[in-house]
Amino acid sequence: MTGPVSTRGGPARPAGFFVANALFLLTLCAAGAAAVWPMYADPWFLVAVGAAVAAGGTIAIVTALRRARWWWVAIWTAGAYVLLGVPFAVPAVWTDPAQLPSALLRVLVAPVTGWKDVLTLPVPLGTFQATLAPAFLLFLVVPVTALTFACRARTWWALSAAVALVPTGFGILFGTSAVSAAVAVGPFLVPGLAQAAIGLIAFGLALGWCMWRQRYERAAALRAAQHGTRVRVTRSAGAAAARWALAVGMLAVAAIAAVAIAPLAVAGDTRDVLRTNTDPDLRVRTALSPLTTYREFFSDSTYDEALFTVDAPAGVDRVRLATLSFYDGVVARVTDPSAGTPDPATALERVPSTLAGLGRPVTADVSIGAYSGLWVPTVGTLTSMAFDGPNRAALTDGFFYAPGAQLGVELADPGLTAGVSYRQDAVVPEAAADPATLTPPGTGPRVDPADVPQSLVDWIAAQGAPTGGAGLVELTGRLRARGYLSHALTIDQTRPPAWMGALGDYTFEPSRAGHSTDRIDALFTALLQRQNEVGANAGAALVAAPGDDEQFAVAAALIADQLGFPARIVLGARLAGGGPDTPTCQDGVCRGADMSAWIEVQDASGTWTPIDVTPQHEHPIAPDLQDRRDPQNVTDVPPENAQTVLPPDSNPVERAAEQPSSDLPADLSGLWATLRIGGIAVLLLVVLAAPFLAILVAKLLRRRARRRAGPAGDRVTGGWDEYVDAAVDHGGPLPAAETRQELAALYDPAATGAGTALATWADRSVFSPVTADDAESRRFWELVDAERARLARESGWWARLRARLSLRSFRRALGAPREGGAKVAGR
Repeated sequence: MTGPVSTRGGPARPAGFFVANALFLLTLCAAGAAAVWPMYADPWFLVAVGAAVAAGGTIAIVTALRRARWWWVAIWTAGAYVLLGVPFAVPAVWTDPAQLPSALLRVLVAPVTGWKDVLTLPVPLGTFQATLAPAFLLFLVVPVTALTFACRARTWWALSAAVALVPTGFGILFGTSAVSAAVAVGPFLVPGLAQAAIGLIAFGLALGWCMWRQRYERAAALRAAQHGTRVRVTRSAGAAAARWALAVGMLAVAAIAAVAIAPLAVAGDTRDVLRTNTDPDLRVRTALSPLTTYREFFSDSTYDEALFTVDAPAGVDRVRLATLSFYDGVVARVTDPSAGTPDPATALERVPSTLAGLGRPVTADVSIGAYSGLWVPTVGTLTSMAFDGPNRAALTDGFFYAPGAQLGVELADPGLTAGVSYRQDAVVPEAAADPATLTPPGTGPRVDPADVPQSLVDWIAAQGAPTGGAGLVELTGRLRARGYLSHALTIDQTRPPAWMGALGDYTFEPSRAGHSTDRIDALFTALLQRQNEVGANAGAALVAAPGDDEQFAVAAALIADQLGFPARIVLGARLAGGGPDTPTCQDGVCRGADMSAWIEVQDASGTWTPIDVTPQHEHPIAPDLQDRRDPQNVTDVPPENAQTVLPPDSNPVERAAEQPSSDLPADLSGLWATLRIGGIAVLLLVVLAAPFLAILVAKLLRRRARRRAGPAGDRVTGGWDEYVDAAVDHGGPLPAAETRQELAALYDPAATGAGTALATWADRSVFSPVTADDAESRRFWELVDAERARLARESGWWARLRARLSLRSFRRALGAPREGGAKVAGR
């Protein structure tokens, strides 16, 4: 088609008009696809976007040529989304046609629920389920809307550029919070250059299209005027060049701001995007620490119950429930409650189709029995998770995983219950490292010294153990050998609990629950006291500290921290390889009796190595020394200045806030964050206000140059130009071929005479042989200032603001169309 094409609401458009608009706007969509690419990072994303853009462009062009009503455009767009969305947004249907019904349902609900998946799943999203559906819908609707405005709207065509920029905004708001790596630009390292380049390209394309379209509409209007009046209309080539130079200058200023200023504001930091505020850690943060409920596994009602069954290949020796990476002196926690934002090492995120992992791939099938709770049993490092059963969709949506902590949680309601099963793909290390060969990555402890009892530090010093992994193995071995397994504070001697009967010839020793600093201090105080009584080489006589994995895991983690090892506590069960003091799940069936806790330490290579901490139960605390020792749960009369402590058998979950020491240096991190945010806000306001300030400054400089021109006659004609510009900015017509007297009549409808006086004065200055003097030019400018004030008084505040920011007077200066190329008398 090469001839003109008619559209509703105006004369026919040539075919090249549609092609040019399509090329500009579809190229802008391509820039948007580049902004969205990091969210998916999958080749199929390009296929889906290409299909959506092609379909959207076709619908817009065809409906414009056929002059279809808007509802037909909407119907065609909805139909294309459903018909093309299933094969292109859910590519799994190509290999598994049985998923077609579920894929269709996901595509239909994606406009409402798909955005949640995009925000809560970790990037890159790949092709997991229907996560491509929101992007497919976006890249289908944007070309339809933008091209419809561009091809059919006569006055609102500029909205096309704003619509076509939506994909770029989508990539910014919904994309990753990471800033691209710094790139060397000359002698400078510029961070975030990739994001800045995409934004500049999109802005440049939108600006270029607007300029081309404005020039096209202007040329079409001039052709129509010439055809109707038979008057030849010319345009100034210099004015056009000036307009293009102004546009290029604006783009250059934006480029400098984007490359030189904006990246510096986010240097070394992350971007705040929508997914930054999507925090699944909130429920985990408020949940009770799983270590505080450890002894519930050993109650008679749970001890012999099958909690869950794990079918895993050989080499998988542990199943994990929870990873507790933080200790605050009261309880061990999964997340840091004092952190303003989630720690990246423990941040929970939804699981897409697969996660990356290094090691030997394994597959485990897990069936839930009597277990229920927030924490999901997993093995190794998770790479994929597939739930089974009628509630699999809800369970999949509610499952979150922290790759750094190898921790899985289920937030769906009711969550993990009897009968739930799932298949887990994971990777496990080829071989476990020998703890004795580990090298600490740090040189000092990371736990707050206020949360570490002094008795623990003294006990470590009294052992004379080596440093590094060898020292850690020796100290944890002595801790286990000198401890004594006990799961209760009191028992019914006439009916011993099941856990006690399973230990055989066992002498009960009371131990209180909890793992606060006070409880750990009591443990190491007992160990130190016994060592001081019997000597360091007394063997079984050194057994002095009753407790179980709850206390000994925290104690071992604090020992590892003192040696420079990052340590965390893991609650779970052993599938194989357990020793005489460590229970093991028989045939993969994990009962309450099989639950245990251990620690994992990180060496200089970054790998985590497990170390068991369960105390022994074969050698009881020596009776003779036990008789001479103070009771475990005595109640001392506190002095008058003593502080209230929690009762010994309590299991605290919170502690009172401590008063900061007055000699500590002031924490200026909050001030720096406030200043940084304030600086970015000011920078943003400056960038937004810069175009308006530039207009005001340009008008001020123009008026100053006219008022201070060399000859007095030039100052008079400059004053007339200032009067005309003020009238034009206040809504007056642009001068064409009118004389000054005619313009004065147009700009002074009330016939005050001031405009006519200015016109007469300016004509005399131009055409009279008598040259104006300085005094005359000053009086002329006084009259000009009075007329400018009159124009402002006759307008409302909004009209005055628009006049101050109006560019109509600059448009006059750049060259308005002139009839027949004749000189305009009003100039």
